[in-house]
Amino acid sequence: MNIDLLNNDSLIFGAASVEYSDEMYRFYRMTEELQEFYNANDKHRVRAYCPSGVRIGFLSDTSTLAMEIGFGDYSRSIFSIDVIIDGSEKFTFSPPERTDSFTFNMEIASGGERRIEIYLPVMAICWVKGINIEDGATLAPLPEYNKRVMFVGDSITQGMVVSSPSMTFPAQLSQSLGFDFHNCGVGGAVMKGVVGRMVQEFEWNSVVVAYGINDFYQERQLCVFEEDTRLMLANLCKRKGTGCFVITPIPWATRKSPNESGFYLEDYRQVIRKVAAEFPHFKVIEGPELVPDDPTYFVDDLHPNDKGMSLFAENLKKKLEESGRF
Repeated sequence: MNIDLLNNDSLIFGAASVEYSDEMYRFYRMTEELQEFYNANDKHRVRAYCPSGVRIGFLSDTSTLAMEIGFGDYSRSIFSIDVIIDGSEKFTFSPPERTDSFTFNMEIASGGERRIEIYLPVMAICWVKGINIEDGATLAPLPEYNKRVMFVGDSITQGMVVSSPSMTFPAQLSQSLGFDFHNCGVGGAVMKGVVGRMVQEFEWNSVVVAYGINDFYQERQLCVFEEDTRLMLANLCKRKGTGCFVITPIPWATRKSPNESGFYLEDYRQVIRKVAAEFPHFKVIEGPELVPDDPTYFVDDLHPNDKGMSLFAENLKKKLEESGRF
């Protein structure tokens, strides 16, 4: 039985919209306004189109699952798809390289109705040609979540180099705490206050903001970074009754030197602390307390590997729970 996703949008999570054409489903995590904003930079355009955090989830007693998917442009040659059964059994499928069509089939152990979640690739544009379950199997939506968290940030939020899509820190955190999430992280992005206004179009109860590494790398002046940080937080605070968190940049492993403008990464952290103090709704979480300054937790001293992402999610969970605001 082929699942009709267009008429079962309650099975789709982390997407702003879904389109069906040429017998393929395309999932967009950005609104049209956000995507247009990121289209100004070609690398950002591709990364914004990548469906990081987009999931298809449902309950079913099917004993089989098959999926056909195709790939377009990509930012990293990581094309993996995760299938998670009952929140604990994880199966990862991936073609060795970009392909127009990749199909996988799997058997699901009997045990009545199971919770099935499919995580789409993080850093590759893709389209789903079909998801099939056993003929006659049940199909029902997942129980409704009582919280949805918006994650806004750069490549570390998007999950630039994780081995599979459920390994990003937003995905791991949501699995651990049982909430829905929307990932608006874009690799290479810097703090831009206007993004805080644009994400108001989504439904969410809490927001986690994480920028600064690219602002440091791109040598943005501190006064400009401060202005954008202030506008970002001001825009996000307009939604009342929400938990708001901003993370200072995690370490650039072993790097102690300033950028070409003479600013240190700590200078950008200090700007975030200063601005956040103006907004009582925002709680500052220190990035260096989430991932240590140790290359073993990074792929390239900058992007956390799977081990680093897991530690990031674990420590962030503790910080959120301790805050009393989440």
